Amino acid sequence: MTMTPVEARTLEALSVYRFLTVDQMRRLGVGNDRKHLGDRLRLLANGGLIGVLTWGVYPGLGRLPRMYHLKAKGAAALAAYLRVDVGEVPFVPGSPKFEMDHLHRRGTVDCHIALTQWAAGAGRTVTGWRPYYGGQPLRLRLPGGRTLFPDAVFDVTRADGRPALTALEVCLDRGGTDRGRIVRQMEGHREAMEAGLLAEALNVQRGNRLIAVFEAAASRDAVRERLGALPAFAAFAPLFLFAVLDDVRADFGGCWSDLTGQPVAL
Repeated sequence: MTMTPVEARTLEALSVYRFLTVDQMRRLGVGNDRKHLGDRLRLLANGGLIGVLTWGVYPGLGRLPRMYHLKAKGAAALAAYLRVDVGEVPFVPGSPKFEMDHLHRRGTVDCHIALTQWAAGAGRTVTGWRPYYGGQPLRLRLPGGRTLFPDAVFDVTRADGRPALTALEVCLDRGGTDRGRIVRQMEGHREAMEAGLLAEALNVQRGNRLIAVFEAAASRDAVRERLGALPAFAAFAPLFLFAVLDDVRADFGGCWSDLTGQPVAL
């Protein structure tokens, strides 16, 4: 199949990031002209190479943007274009539906984009990215029969080249009404760290840190204050890093602070 550069970049980006909006594609450099990119997306969708997910109007946010994903036919076309085995090209099987997960999934993809772009510019390496929407979500069994599902786990090298095992949570608190759930989620991560559950699940001999991304500074600060008041978190303060999503998009490497509010360099 003959593909234009924009079409090839579109399929490659969807293979890496799984779900993308037009704005996210433009941020990745897939195409700068919105109209031309839209025309290419329609052509790829009509040809059965990519899928399109649409939503209606969301209260308070207006119409949500479409998300696109790579289909099996698109993976085969991209593999032929790149001259690689089709098994090396991840795609989204079937017809995914996640009506209540648009904002959360889009935020997680935003974090993935920001992470990879920062790493490329800073000379860091990201490996093992495993998101909850990747087909095999990671499940950590906590004491008492509870289960923890990180939004993503990955390794990223530090400035000295050592890998840092990292879990990601994108924390949407529904306008301040869901902070108790987020605190309980953070408590689950502390228990998992204490028991070494992530290292055990991945069969590695390293502990991990957590990066928590909030939609607003008020949510971040409120959750951090509540966690800081819990004695069990005192020994884990350097392992819990917090940031706001807009800051993550703008400067992934320089937006983090720990449980005490001190800035942390990745």
